[in-house]
Amino acid sequence: MILAENNKYKSSKELKILNFYSDWCPPCHAFMPNFIAAEKTFWKDFDFININSWENMELSTKFKVRWTPTIIIMKNEEIIYNKAWVPNWQELKEIMTKLIWEQENKEIKKKFLWIF
Repeated sequence: MILAENNKYKSSKELKILNFYSDWCPPCHAFMPNFIAAEKTFWKDFDFININSWENMELSTKFKVRWTPTIIIMKNEEIIYNKAWVPNWQELKEIMTKLIWEQENKEIKKKFLWIF
């Protein structure tokens, strides 16, 4: 898991999931086990980034975070999903699985075209 510090985070993958949270926020604490479970499942394909919204106000402003928790999923720096409050875990898993499938399918097509 990557922690944002000084309004910056390092990410090497094209797929990212950002978790904007606050230390004092009960729903943020309630969501954290799901975020950790997602990382255990999707770690090969996604960078999981925890961002304390109070300590990283510039990032919170950049992503227009108004509530915590806010979950943002990005592909190539484009926001694909942006949900405030307690996210629907099933919906998140479906979106992440779909993005992975699209990425793998794109790679298969590249290899297939290269053969012919």
